[in-house]
Amino acid sequence: MFIMLYDPVVTQEPLELTASTGYLLARVGAASRRMWARMLAGHGLTPHHFGVLMLLDQAGAASHQDLSHGVGIDPRNAVPVIDHLAQRGLVHRQPDPADRRRNTITLTTAGHAILQELRAAGDQVEEHLLDCLTTAERTGLHRTLLKLLARADG
Repeated sequence: MFIMLYDPVVTQEPLELTASTGYLLARVGAASRRMWARMLAGHGLTPHHFGVLMLLDQAGAASHQDLSHGVGIDPRNAVPVIDHLAQRGLVHRQPDPADRRRNTITLTTAGHAILQELRAAGDQVEEHLLDCLTTAERTGLHRTLLKLLARADG
C-alpha cells in the first residue's frame, strides 16, 4: 500500500520562476526532501537518524565524532540523535577498547532490519517522484545530476 506523501494542491508559479533551471532544481529538491522526511517520520525517524544508520551500515562501527562529521551535524547535536536510536534498540553503544573515553556505536539486528525497511520505503518515494519519466529520461536525469553535483562540489 502506498501512502500519499505530497500535497496534491498545485499552485501556479510565475513563468519567470519556472523559466529558471536553478529555481526548478531547488523546488524539486525541496519537494523530494519533504517526501523523504515524511516517509522517515512515519517510522519515527529523521534524516539525521537515517544518515547515522547508513554510515554505520557502511562503516560497521563509528565514534560519536565520526558519525557527527559523516552526517554533517555538530557533535553536541549528534548525542540526542544517537540516544534516540539507542533507546529504540537500533544501535548499540559501548566503550571503545582502544580509548575508553570514547564510545563505539554499531547497528543492532533491529537497526539492520529497519534500514532495509527504510531503503524499500525510499525506493517507493523515489518511484512516486520519477514515475512520470521514461527509463531513458530517468537515466539521462541521473547522469545530468551527477555531472551537476561534480561541478557544484568542485
